[in-house]
Amino acid sequence: MLTLDRESKSALHYDDLNSSIKDTFAAQYQFELQAVELCRVMHDEQMYSIAGYKNFSEYCQGELHIYGGYRRINQLLGASKVIVAAGELGSQIKNERQARPLLRLAKEPEKLI
Repeated sequence: MLTLDRESKSALHYDDLNSSIKDTFAAQYQFELQAVELCRVMHDEQMYSIAGYKNFSEYCQGELHIYGGYRRINQLLGASKVIVAAGELGSQIKNERQARPLLRLAKEPEKLI
């Protein structure tokens, strides 16, 4: 990943800067996918109860509020369900916002596709 130093910004070439931007967004996307999977484990295994939380919502509000809390985590988990249910076509979904209207169809993959 390229870091931008104000004194050397004139020395940057378009291709280097453009490539760095794309690499950074790709890395961010991969980390978001990893975080969603970890949240799914926390939810499915009810690991939050070890820390004294009564439910997943309470855990999200207590521990993940700076990342959007329960609402945001729930949206990301929903998008993940849509991507998995869509199979090969799931790779065409580039962000959670695109998956949001398809969530109600995730239980019926044939309609989703």
